[in-house]
Amino acid sequence: MTKTTRSNTFFIVEPQRIRATELNRLHQSERLEIIRNSRGKMKYEMLLDARDCEQLVPMLHPQEIYLTVSELGPEYTSELLLLASTAQITTLLDLDCWEGDQLDRKATLQWLSLLLETGEMKVHRTIAEMEPELFVLMLKSFITITAGPEAYDDDSADGNANRLEGLYDINYHYEESAKIIGGLLKIIQQKDQQIWMHLLEMTRSELDSVLEEEVYQARSNRLLDYGFSSPAEARSIYTRVDPGSFVPASGKEFDLEADGLQSPLPLLRLAQPGGLLAEILSSGIDHSLATELCLLANRKMAADLIDLSREEEVSLALAQLYDGLNLGLEHLVGNDVVRAEAIFKNTYLQQVYQLGHSLVANLADQAKTLLSTPAGKLFDGPYRRFIDSLQQNPPLLFCGIRVGDPQQPEAIRTRKQLDYIATILQQLELQQRIFDELLPDDLTQLENLDLAGCNIETGTDLTLSDLFLTSLANQLLGAAFTPQPLAASELTTLYRLVVQNGKLNPQIIEQVRRQLDQQLAGASGFADYCLEIWQEDFCQMEETEIDPRYLSGLIVRLNS
Repeated sequence: MTKTTRSNTFFIVEPQRIRATELNRLHQSERLEIIRNSRGKMKYEMLLDARDCEQLVPMLHPQEIYLTVSELGPEYTSELLLLASTAQITTLLDLDCWEGDQLDRKATLQWLSLLLETGEMKVHRTIAEMEPELFVLMLKSFITITAGPEAYDDDSADGNANRLEGLYDINYHYEESAKIIGGLLKIIQQKDQQIWMHLLEMTRSELDSVLEEEVYQARSNRLLDYGFSSPAEARSIYTRVDPGSFVPASGKEFDLEADGLQSPLPLLRLAQPGGLLAEILSSGIDHSLATELCLLANRKMAADLIDLSREEEVSLALAQLYDGLNLGLEHLVGNDVVRAEAIFKNTYLQQVYQLGHSLVANLADQAKTLLSTPAGKLFDGPYRRFIDSLQQNPPLLFCGIRVGDPQQPEAIRTRKQLDYIATILQQLELQQRIFDELLPDDLTQLENLDLAGCNIETGTDLTLSDLFLTSLANQLLGAAFTPQPLAASELTTLYRLVVQNGKLNPQIIEQVRRQLDQQLAGASGFADYCLEIWQEDFCQMEETEIDPRYLSGLIVRLNS
């Protein structure tokens, strides 16, 4: 079955700004969908406008809240935290308060300050519901308890004056944190004496190293539910597979992983898929598939060390994920949407992405190998840029080999692009053979080429097109096919041989292409590239105005 045309309505959603009265007339599911499809300040304002905002905010994906908070800044955060669930707040802390396996004191204090701004009821509820070990680890970053109830002395009024309610001596490590931490502890003490004492006793008794390891492991487990593993573990997403023997699996199940997680669609819409993948997603996907896609995206972002607070980085990572998935699908089924949908629904998406990644990585490896050959350092500028683009992370496609082609590298996302890359690599392999088989043996190291007084100063400036066109020019002038520099006085004769009415002589073109193909099948493509250099440079000059100093594609001795 061939590809059908569908409108990509699932991922392309225009944000709607509507009045609060109109918003609140809608059914809750419609209201939630409109809010999810908005971003930044618009999302924030519509959430607060909704009559059931207390119910809507806990339905949002924590990463969605995190991006909104990061975009708007701290001044807008406390109102969102007031409405967020403790689980959502914990995820925000998990995402923002750690540097590697260490708690970040500055970020932690900022979030605790924002929590304090939400008011006594929210502070009490959040800390009461939060894992006590997490809050205690935060406390340990800012306070030390030097004495507790056992040291209470009714006769020592002066000593008790520095204690919180005369029960605990608390030493604050930093002046700027005393007000914030003290304010939080005071609220807990007033609302729930038992929790307050439990937290302070844990702060006294828990060993820092043991507690930190325990809290970090709990944090890692929570983030794993969203697809975030350690960067080293997440790198498994880039495990290579053999495209030639890859067989799509079937019977995957993802309902258990998706159960209880909020919809990730707003995150998935931060980038637009293309090609076959866009066709599949145009009619929508269910919650389990959307969750699998989001968890895979998060695994990739963990591997790539993406800053999850920066929407542009998240969007780029998503786009790269979609590109890899599309490459894998197109490799397997071409343009067959029905077969692609079956693979998308039944095969774990990480395997499909690994296939797409492997297709590109294999071509990048092939390009790197070509660059390491003796001919590699002589490849012309556009071909070098083609190879260099493939060595980027992720690899990019440079299409500007010929004059007039786009000069900016682009993302690799379709099978057609892979075929183009393979074609250019074949051309480079032929260029390597031209260097090895057709040019004189004594030039393989280029030490024997005398460039004194030439328009090209050193051998490191030479390219294959310089060598080939100079050899061709010598042959046309009746000498041997060798890249020995031309005399400047010979340029007029060469011009009359190859230029006809401002263009290359068609007979010369045909003769060169036929000769090269006879010597090396398929090599005429390189002849076309080289002759185009003459067309764009040599042929644009008048016979009387030829200046060898500014002449491309020929090695010329200027003082002859």
